[in-house]
Amino acid sequence: MAAVGNTPPQYVFELTAVQAARKFLAIDAQAEGIAAIYANALEPLYNTAELAEDIIRYIQNTMKFIASVEISDVDLLLESYQYYICNYENLQTKRNKKPLFRSLLKGQEYDKLRVYKASKALLVYVYGMRANTSPLKPGTWTPAEEEEFQPIFELIMPKETPPAA
Repeated sequence: MAAVGNTPPQYVFELTAVQAARKFLAIDAQAEGIAAIYANALEPLYNTAELAEDIIRYIQNTMKFIASVEISDVDLLLESYQYYICNYENLQTKRNKKPLFRSLLKGQEYDKLRVYKASKALLVYVYGMRANTSPLKPGTWTPAEEEEFQPIFELIMPKETPPAA
């Protein structure tokens, strides 16, 4: 297990929690099981002691929000939000993906408010889409294009192995 203070940065938590929410919507499974899978996936890089519980809370918050607004394609919205997380710090600021003195994926101290922050950031993004101020993902964008986040995407979006013929 990783060092105690070494929890995922906010944007890594958000990428992981959004992917867990997408999986929750795609398959018939309990949020607890899905959250455990994604928390375990990040264990090689980060301390995941509180991660599964936080992912469950994020999924619950996201499902409540989605139920309260009219969204035609939720998976497309969440994928677009993942693009936004990778490329923007907020609606006005592009993310610096190549910081000079630290790794983009370096762990941080545990933030007790990370679920609240992640839930509010999704809400801001969606309302920004309605106001045409949120950046939308290009039609051809895939997570594979995000070189700086590849170690995370490889853990939370493992490639499917084709069945043996």
